[in-house]
Parts: sequence; structure tokens; C-alpha cells
Amino acid sequence: MKKLKLIKRFIAVAIVGSAMTLTSCDALLDDNETDFGEGPILAQFASTSTTANFLQDGSVTTYNIPIAIIGGDNEPIDTPVDITISVDPSSTATANEFSLDQTTYTIEPGDLSVNAQISVPTDNLDPFDPQTLVLRIDSSSQGVSESNTTSIVLQAVCPLDLNNFVGSYTAVTSNSVVDYTSTSNATIELGPAPNSLLITDSEGQYANSKVLVVLNTDVVDPTITYASEEYDEIIRVHPTYGGVWATTLSPDDSSYNSCDFSLSLEYKWCVGAGCFGGTVVTSLTKN
Repeated sequence: MKKLKLIKRFIAVAIVGSAMTLTSCDALLDDNETDFGEGPILAQFASTSTTANFLQDGSVTTYNIPIAIIGGDNEPIDTPVDITISVDPSSTATANEFSLDQTTYTIEPGDLSVNAQISVPTDNLDPFDPQTLVLRIDSSSQGVSESNTTSIVLQAVCPLDLNNFVGSYTAVTSNSVVDYTSTSNATIELGPAPNSLLITDSEGQYANSKVLVVLNTDVVDPTITYASEEYDEIIRVHPTYGGVWATTLSPDDSSYNSCDFSLSLEYKWCVGAGCFGGTVVTSLTKN
């Protein structure tokens, strides 16, 4: 009988002890509760690298470099964020090619970004030897991202004169349609459409191939479209489908350089029945 009473007492103590242990754990968890819903608010540049084109016309041009806040709940906050930036020692651009207008900026309450600004004297840039400006975020009243720098290539571009594109070129073409790469001697002449150039023999596999390109007039954001079909300028004659012409993918896929007169082309082969898969990529360098 005595043995039975001892067993009952042991069970009661164990239950009380377990309850005390659970209560202690709950209290510990409550005291050290962690909220994983939000992270710190950090300042960083909106882009880690970019190329900024400047028309070389003697002007001093202002260029914006966005600085944003990230983190938190990805929503604007109700307090200002003060940010300090500087020129990183890794910059190759000199004070002759840019000036940093100010080094402190504030992202106002309710905003997610602010524009830092540089001034660029365009005549001091070398279009054939562009230098790189590297900016760094030194401090923020909130926090600073590990990605705290941005690189800006200061690229000078020249006024557009289509006549400067006329001449002989070395063309390197890769064609995923038929899986080949060729190097050929191509020629460029003025085309029949406004702001157009007619390129002959850029696709070395096909003699007398013709590609008609139309250049936009914004040399700071140069793009190219194709007007081969409209003017019946064909690359070759397909035995089944007839004439094959170059067709625009997107204007941004092709570009030109108004200083050295090079062109970078990317287009699709198309016929009356539709377009082939794959793309043609051509690099044209003036001789």
C-alpha cells in the first residue's frame, strides 16, 4: 500500500514539473519573439552599371542617377532618408569630364527614390576612349546596401550625318537559322527611304545580299529598323518561298555609332509566308 502511494506522488510531481517546464518555455518564447515579416531599410543605386550617351555639341548636360530605398515592406516610409555619396577611387573619369553637383540627398517621406546629379561638359569627352565614373553611397540615415556603388560609362556621341556611313565595311555575321558565321567585305550606300542605308554583301554566304536599314535620328539612344520588304531589297531567293528579307525584331535590338559609323544589326529572315526561326546578328566596322 505504501508503495502505491509513492507511485501516485511521483506521477503528481512529474505532471506539475512538466506544466512548470511548459510555462517557462512559453514565457521564454514570448520574451524573445522574432518578427520575420520586415527587413532593414537600405539605400542603394537603382542600377549597378549603365552607359550614358552625351551628344558632343558643346553643352554642359545634367545627368540623373537614381538612388532608391529597398527593404522594409517595400513601401514608402513616413520619415526622410538622408544619404551621402562620393566618387569612388576606382573611377577613371576625371573632374574634367564631370562634376558631382552635390554629395547629400534626401528621399522625402512618401517617396522611394531621389536623383543624384552630375554635370557633364560634352566637349571634354572622348568618343573613342570613354571613361567610367563610379559613385559610392557612404552613409544613410536608415542603412546602406552591400551593393553600394554604381558605374556610369560617359560615352560621347556625334551629330548624325548619314553620308559618313557610306563606304566599305568588314561584316561579321552569325546566323542561327542555318548555323554559320561569315566574314565578308560589305558596302554601304544611301538608301531610298528617309534616313536609310542600303547594305550589300553583309551576309557573306549569299552574293549580292541586300539589307535596308532605317536609322532613328536620336544619337543619344540610337536604334535601327528594317525596310527591306517595302523596297524589295532581298538577302537571297529561297527555292520554295521566293525572296528572303530582313525584318525588325525590336528597334532596340539594332544600333549604330554616329562617331565611328559602326552598326550592330539583329534581325529575322522573313518571306511572304512568314518568318524563319532564329536570328541573324551582324557587326559592321568601317574600313
